[in-house]
Amino acid sequence: MEWDGLELKDGLRLLENCYNRLAQIVKDEEADPQAITSLVDEAEQIVVLLNAILQRASVEGEKEQNIQAVKEKADAIVQLLQEEMGTIAEQYAQIKTGRQAIDAYYPQPVGLGYSEGKFIDRKK
Repeated sequence: MEWDGLELKDGLRLLENCYNRLAQIVKDEEADPQAITSLVDEAEQIVVLLNAILQRASVEGEKEQNIQAVKEKADAIVQLLQEEMGTIAEQYAQIKTGRQAIDAYYPQPVGLGYSEGKFIDRKK
């Protein structure tokens, strides 16, 4: 994405909108995982852009306040993703436990013992 000539306020608004869309997609059980990946990439690009804008900023007091605003929103995005990763890990553990329980009730079929190699009857 190209955001040349973007002001700091517009960049913060873009980051806020990206966070809101990301939060909405994370909460949606039917959402496409690729959408999460693309929004995370977009948020990273916005943060890099805001960093470049802040490097050009001239007023120190305002710069510190804006840096704090960007940091808070970036931290919120990281927190949201960490919570989602924790939820995914819990669900995976439940699936793994469920699979083990199913395997315990329905053991894998065991062959007759001749499944490995060939049985050869040689007569002399």
